[in-house]
Amino acid sequence: MGLDQYAYIKTPESGDEGESPKFTWRKHSKLQTFMEALYTERTGFSASDLNCGELKLETTDIDTVEQAVKGSALPHCEGGFFYGHQFQDEVAAESRDYDLEFCAWARAEIPLAASLRLRCGFSHGPCPRTIIATP
Repeated sequence: MGLDQYAYIKTPESGDEGESPKFTWRKHSKLQTFMEALYTERTGFSASDLNCGELKLETTDIDTVEQAVKGSALPHCEGGFFYGHQFQDEVAAESRDYDLEFCAWARAEIPLAASLRLRCGFSHGPCPRTIIATP
């Protein structure tokens, strides 16, 4: 139980489930807070509505995430349903290289894939929240 995030490619060949995840995060609340802010900005909906929802990411979003990771400037998380926000600074520091590896991978994959997805969920059961990156 808690916040889990999975990045994977989805193509017509892989179907609705997509390929196996290429990147996974456990309780990376600062990354989640970034995605929720982007979702709210784009849709006008509450950040909590992103659970089981979708958000398209563009290459510029990947660039922004990368800049925030490099500058230790991912947004502070005020809390969330089992987000692990109590340890957000430690998780962000431990995930830095992994996050940058994800950004490089995402930037390379976006032109090649039908969509790049980051699935997040923080519910008791399998209720995926999907963030889609498209070229």
